Amino acid sequence: MTDSPASQPKRNIPVLTGQSILSQVAWTLGSPSIVLPFLAVSFELPMFIAGALVSIRMVGSMISDIFLAQPISARQQKKRGIALTEVCIGACLVMAVLVAATGFVPAIALAFVAAFFVIGLIEEIQSLMLTDLIGDQVQSKSRMIMHYLQLGIGGLGAIGLALLVHEITKENPPFSRHSTVIAVSVAFFVLSGLSILAISEIARGDEVKDTPQRVRKRKFSENFTDIAAMFDQAWFRRYLVMRLPLVVVSLSVPFFALIAAEAHHASAKGLTAMIISSASGYLVSAPLWQLVNMKSHRAVMVAGNLMVAATGATLVTVHFLGIDHAVHLHAIALFVVTVAVTGISGARQLYYLDVAPKDQRVKGAAAIKSICRITAVILSAALAGVAHMHEVAWAIVFITMVSLFAALTCYRVVLPNAEQAKGAQPGQS
Repeated sequence: MTDSPASQPKRNIPVLTGQSILSQVAWTLGSPSIVLPFLAVSFELPMFIAGALVSIRMVGSMISDIFLAQPISARQQKKRGIALTEVCIGACLVMAVLVAATGFVPAIALAFVAAFFVIGLIEEIQSLMLTDLIGDQVQSKSRMIMHYLQLGIGGLGAIGLALLVHEITKENPPFSRHSTVIAVSVAFFVLSGLSILAISEIARGDEVKDTPQRVRKRKFSENFTDIAAMFDQAWFRRYLVMRLPLVVVSLSVPFFALIAAEAHHASAKGLTAMIISSASGYLVSAPLWQLVNMKSHRAVMVAGNLMVAATGATLVTVHFLGIDHAVHLHAIALFVVTVAVTGISGARQLYYLDVAPKDQRVKGAAAIKSICRITAVILSAALAGVAHMHEVAWAIVFITMVSLFAALTCYRVVLPNAEQAKGAQPGQS
């Protein structure tokens, strides 16, 4: 261990950037928001189950937020845990495909429910570990650059792989085409997990030595009182007011994917078009939002919400007019909302790292996510019910209206730039 703490981050940045790109490719090709709901519809699962998979995934994530945030924060070394989560997510995808090969719809439904629950659980464990790891290892500006390299290069790689797989398997039956896409995704999850093992983690100090004892003695109720205690922080309350409407906006991607799957799940080009559309969204997001984010996180969030609202309004209009049968229309709509939601997500995460004090970073993230997950579970289940009993288009109508409200909330609540956010911290603690 000859590296000093000051020199370690510089060496780690290329490794973390490469790992994030590999992970981006894996998540794009095996996306729980786009690819897996599309497959659920193509396997003839009821629309309610296909829509409720969003809620099931969030329940898993919520459990991680409530019960595992403190142990994760106390964990001194995180790279092995992150590597294991990548491999476990890949294993979930393999399990779902193997069960789908049986063609038995009840078993497929059960497998997809189990896979989404476990993916949500593991994904949030990974997110909490990465939040703390990257916060310790990478400075604010470097985090932003790394984030957009991940989106740009990862999106380009996913497009190339999706086109290659499509050309190789286009004459194959639908299940063969779909399972090949998932197999490539699993391979990249494994590569991502292996690559993060190459980083050298900075020791966080001797104070963590006493943490395991405190964690073992924690009462069950403390998982909830920790969340309640965060409301005493002014920065937390302000961030949460902005964050809650964005919960609905984030549902635009899976529900836009569902309406596309409903129309095009039998098409040989349907899944490829959706993957390329979402990957193109990640690719375009990198240069589009990077310059704006450097000046104002608020501008990104407001613009993104307005893009979702405009796209949703357009899509439901042409749907009710009966002229939405071209796969390109749904691909364009998914592309726009992917660009928008990616920009919003990146801006709010970067803004959070700017305003959250270090000692409250993980607890605050877990508390915010827990509250947002509960909201998202209820709303996504309700929208899935609407989609099942009526049409997916009505769910998109609701998302469109909330997106307009979210744009206004972001404009009024979010501080104009990162420097003002940092300057506001002392008075908010």
